[in-house]
Amino acid sequence: MNNHPYTLRSRRAFTVVEMLVVIGILAAVSLGVATIFQSVGETVAKGRKLSQLNQFAARIERVMREDFQSLTRDGFLVIINKNAAGGNDIQLYRGDERDLDGNGFVGRPRRSDEIMFFARGDFVSQRRPIVPNMIASSNEAAIYYGHGQKRRPQIAQTDPGYQQPQNLFFNPEPWDNNYDATLDTRLGQRTTGFVNPNEFARDWALLRHVTLLTNPQGPGQQVPAELFGFDSEDPAQRPRLTDSDRQIMLQPAARSIFTSLNGSSQFDPATGDRINVSLYDFSYAGQATSADFYPLYLRASGMVDIVTQDIATIRTELQSLAAQNPQRFPGFYLNYNNAFGRLPTPTPPSGTTTRDFFEYNFYNLPTPPNPGDGFNLKLGKYNEQGVWNISSDVFDVNHARAIRSWMIDALPSAWNTSSGSGTVNSADFYAGIRYEDIPTRLLYDQTDFATTDRGRLERAYAEANQEMLGSSVFVPRCTEFIVEWSYGFVDHSRAVTDPLFKQIQWYGLERFVDSDNDGIIEFNGDDQRAATRYFNRGLTQAGNDPARSDLPRPRGASSWIVTGVAPLSGSQPDVEAACFGFATHPGADVTSGQTIEGGAWPWPKLIRITMTLGDPTDREVEETYQVIFEIPDAQ
Repeated sequence: MNNHPYTLRSRRAFTVVEMLVVIGILAAVSLGVATIFQSVGETVAKGRKLSQLNQFAARIERVMREDFQSLTRDGFLVIINKNAAGGNDIQLYRGDERDLDGNGFVGRPRRSDEIMFFARGDFVSQRRPIVPNMIASSNEAAIYYGHGQKRRPQIAQTDPGYQQPQNLFFNPEPWDNNYDATLDTRLGQRTTGFVNPNEFARDWALLRHVTLLTNPQGPGQQVPAELFGFDSEDPAQRPRLTDSDRQIMLQPAARSIFTSLNGSSQFDPATGDRINVSLYDFSYAGQATSADFYPLYLRASGMVDIVTQDIATIRTELQSLAAQNPQRFPGFYLNYNNAFGRLPTPTPPSGTTTRDFFEYNFYNLPTPPNPGDGFNLKLGKYNEQGVWNISSDVFDVNHARAIRSWMIDALPSAWNTSSGSGTVNSADFYAGIRYEDIPTRLLYDQTDFATTDRGRLERAYAEANQEMLGSSVFVPRCTEFIVEWSYGFVDHSRAVTDPLFKQIQWYGLERFVDSDNDGIIEFNGDDQRAATRYFNRGLTQAGNDPARSDLPRPRGASSWIVTGVAPLSGSQPDVEAACFGFATHPGADVTSGQTIEGGAWPWPKLIRITMTLGDPTDREVEETYQVIFEIPDAQ
């Protein structure tokens, strides 16, 4: 038997140091892998967010492009360029401490522009129909884009000054001008002692408000046999159910596109006969049926999207009224200040002229103003050499001021143009169209309204009003909205090295972009100017371009046609208005003595929209989008 000795082999274990080194390496590798995955995850998440925002922006562009394609030059175009909060810096959200423009203050200035034009197409009211088959529609409309304005939450049950206790935050009404004289709730306004729901840019929303322009149907209109106790077979009750100047398809309608011509009475000023009032007026419990004055229906309330006028009527009144200079109304006609801020009262405020009184005199009496005055409107004209003529026989500066004032008065937002100068500044802007993110009263119980026909009528309108609060919201979290316009001109005088060489000239308030990508917009630094105030190009700038502008140069003046300005200080205004779209009358040329066609108040060729959207989840992230629309030719 052979005995073989075992061979002993030495087995050496890892030392503590080696174990720590291995663990350290594994930790480093794990950390690196985790960092890579985290980075990839963040990139994917950011890409998903950007993709979602891009898809949303594409849908926005599609709707706006359809609107601009339907624009008609039979109406007019108004663009308001303005800095929110008078140009002061505005925080993106509460607690935002970033200085986004490098001026030493948190936030940055933000634009809150407006644009309104007239269009033809198929338009339907956004109000819930009182009767399912009675839906207001029209083939003409005024389309408005601009930031909305929320009302300050108010718990108190009484608003002083109203005919009955009324809380317009919880109980919105069509006559609300969305303005509080004691508390400034405009966009970006910093407040103490109360909460301004419009203070921070992430809380803003861009509205698309479509105002239907439609005339009442005739006597043969189809209406329900019975509704809320009204019998359509009863001659005394049927008018409550049919269309009138104040009601279309049982929905409240404004009497005029011009806010200052919107007041209504219950009696014919000529005969004293009772005028049909709307079913909505009857539903207002605080308004006695024997009262001789009914409240305004204001589009600024967010409740009203119908006007009982058509484009032809609007055009006639605008031209005729503008020819009455400079106050536009002699004697007994409407005091321009009275329409704004008027609350429902049993009788008209002293000195106020109602729409009924105005129409009777305007269309029936030979005294001015009347429709024939439109032939006297003098806004300038082209002479035979193609030069814009502003000699005294074809141009009246007061006419230019007045027509601009009336155009601005047609906006659904609340502006004061009572001075007749045709200019506006931040002090003239009172309120935007009201909207809310959600209805302010979600539920009504049986104690809110009587169980009678009258109570059911009141409830139907109250619920429709609540739903209207969010009906015009187009882009939530729209932190900036900029509208600029161009005639399509290129400044030929610029050098090849100039960044604006061969670039189309855009007009509006002066604006710069972060062209050096340092994260700060420098107005007097290296950043590029994106738009400037309108100016009249000279021959050197225009070169041989036959489309050069011969319009009056508005810089430093407040009365010219295209952009009258009212600077707060220096040369830069905080608000600038551009109004376009009416033809002048034919007349004799002052140099040749020959009668030629009247020139046109020139339309821009292009509209540029720049909007900034806040990310739905990351409160510090904003994305800016820009799109250009072409104004259709006259048809």
